[in-house]
Amino acid sequence: MISGTEDNDVRELTHEPRFEQGSVDGEIVLFIHGFMGTPRQFDNLVDAVRLQGYSCASLLLPGHGGSVKEFSKTKYTSWQEHVDSEVKRLSETYSKIWIVGHSMGGLLALNASIKFPEHICGIFPIACPLKIVYVSAHAFRINFKKFFRKKSNPIRVAYIKFSSIPRNFSLLWYIHKPDFEFLKLQSKTRKILPQIKSPIVAVFSIKDEVTSIKSLDVMRSELKNCDFKAVMLQESLHAHYPKHEQATVERALLEFIGATV
Repeated sequence: MISGTEDNDVRELTHEPRFEQGSVDGEIVLFIHGFMGTPRQFDNLVDAVRLQGYSCASLLLPGHGGSVKEFSKTKYTSWQEHVDSEVKRLSETYSKIWIVGHSMGGLLALNASIKFPEHICGIFPIACPLKIVYVSAHAFRINFKKFFRKKSNPIRVAYIKFSSIPRNFSLLWYIHKPDFEFLKLQSKTRKILPQIKSPIVAVFSIKDEVTSIKSLDVMRSELKNCDFKAVMLQESLHAHYPKHEQATVERALLEFIGATV
C-alpha cells in the first residue's frame, strides 16, 4: 500500500493497469483497487510479489483514472464485470490466480471467487468494507489532515496518491450516484459470503477511518465454508500505511501465496 512519505511524484502519477510476467509457472497475483482508487496503490506489493518470481496484474476499474463526471456514471455491475472478465482471461493462461483487493476491491474479489472457484486459489482482502464508519471523531481528524494539512504531510500525500479521481468541488455534486452503487455491492457481497470456498487472509486496521472493524466480525460469522485468517494492524489508516505495517502486509501476502522469502 502507499506509504505517503514522499510527494515528489504526485503530479506525475499515472493510473494505468500494470502487468509483470514472472518465472513461477502457471500462477499470477491479481490486484484490484478500491472506490476511487488506483492500480498504483499496490506498487510496493507488486514489487514484493514480482521479486519472488510471480506474475502480477493490477487492474484499473471502469470509470476510474478519468473525470469526475465519467466516474459518476459507472455502476457496480461494470466494476464486477470487468473483474470477472479479467479473471476469465487470465485463467486461460494461469491455473492459479491469487487476488489482492483493497477496500471495494476486496468486495469485487469475494464475488469473483464464487464464479471461478477452480481458478481463484486464494483471496487477500485489505480493509474490506462489509461495514463502514459513517461518523466518528477519528474519521473527522483524518479527513481534516487529508484536505487541510501541508501538501507534504504524509497522510495528505498518501490520499492524493490513493485516488485516481480528481478531488475538486464537482466531486461533491457527482459522488452520490457511485456511493449508492458501492452500497449495492456491499449488500450483495454480504449475502454471498457463506458460498465462498477459497481460502482468505483478510487485513484490517483498528484505526481505519472508513472500514469498520466490525467488518471482521461479519467475516468470522458468515464465512462458514472456507479457511479464514485475519491480520490485524494497529496504526494504518484506510490508505496510509506506515512502512513497518506495509512490511507486515507484504510478509502476510507472501506467506499466503506460498512464496519462499
